[in-house]
Order: sequence, then structure tokens, then C-alpha cells
Amino acid sequence: MSASEYEFPPAALFSTIALCPWREHSPRIDGHLGDWSPEQLMPPLGELSGVEQCADLFLAWNERGLYVAVEVPKRERIVTNRESPGSGDAIELFLDTRGARTSHRASQFCYHLTILPVPPGEAEGKPQIIQRPIRRALQRSQPISMSAVRAATGVHAESYVVELALGAEALHGYEPAPGLRVGLAVVVHDIQRGRQLWGAAPDVPYERDPSTWGIVEHRAAQ
Repeated sequence: MSASEYEFPPAALFSTIALCPWREHSPRIDGHLGDWSPEQLMPPLGELSGVEQCADLFLAWNERGLYVAVEVPKRERIVTNRESPGSGDAIELFLDTRGARTSHRASQFCYHLTILPVPPGEAEGKPQIIQRPIRRALQRSQPISMSAVRAATGVHAESYVVELALGAEALHGYEPAPGLRVGLAVVVHDIQRGRQLWGAAPDVPYERDPSTWGIVEHRAAQ
């Protein structure tokens, strides 16, 4: 047998752990990155699997919740599709609030959120967040508490920015504290460029297997 037949995808050979910086003041959720710092920019993990990384992912946390910002280069009109998000422009978040990585099947602590940057048929507007079930889950997660979620999209000349604040009460089992490890995978769908992944690889079943998601560790205040 040739050596190539023994090849494994990089994501199967090791786990990725990224440090999520603590910030005292929560970011303004307004679709702009002005109050995000360079240290909150996550490393381009997708490149480990040979996937070109165009979009930038920012993460931060404090005792009030987890903060996510994604900047996607975009000069063309944003096109979204609620029925088939992956066929348009969309962002998917896969979250495990316990980060256990002990099972190939999702638990009640695992979430799959699809974010449409703008409503279908519109050029601008508030992002839409859709919670979807995870296939083959052992237990389904509780509905996300939308009252504890803030989201905004900023459409700019050469990119768009989606910001998301997930309050501590939004996700079942999420108890923000230094050292907490959360499972996370982020998928950016772009109607021109295709798919970009962070914290997962395209050749593993990340859509249903939380053990393939990356780990984000909450860093203590400096």
C-alpha cells in the first residue's frame, strides 16, 4: 500500500486549543471592530488543514458572557437563504459549553447556531439567528435564550462584520470563568469563495461530532 493510503487529516492527529482573552468591558455590538484588540484575533487554524483563511474570527469573554466577531471580506452583495444557509452567505457556530470531547455524539450542552448576516432579500439589516438540531445527538440542547443574546451586522465597503454577544444565561451549561474550556467550530459560507472553517476540518463529520471541534480556553484577566 502506498504512503498516501495511510494519510490522516490533520484534525484527526491533534486537538487545537486557542486562548480566549478576558476583557473587562463588553464590546459594543454594532457591527464595527473599533473596540476589538489584536490580541482577541484568533489564529488561522483552518490553514492547518490546507484551507485558505479569508475571514477573521475574534473572541473574548468576561463574567457576563462570550463575545464573537467575524469579519468576512465582501465587495459583492450579501445573499442569504434561510432554507439552505450553506448555499448563500452565512456563519455557523458549533458550541459545546462543557468542552468535554469525550463522545462522538452531541449532548444537551451542544449547540448548532446558524447566523444569516442580513435577512433574506435585503442588503442590510439585523442578523437572524437560527438554532438547529444536531444530527444523531444523544440529547437535544435546550432552546437558546434569545433575551440574553445581542447581535449586529455592519456592511462595509470591502467586508461585512457580524458581532454576537452570548450572555451567560443564553446557553445551557455555560458558566464563564477563568480556565473554562468550550468546544467551538466556526464555519463561514461565502457564495463566491465557498466554505471556510475554524476549529474543524472539512474531512471530518463536524456537523454531528463535537469531539472534532476545537477547544477555546477562557484566559484569566491579566
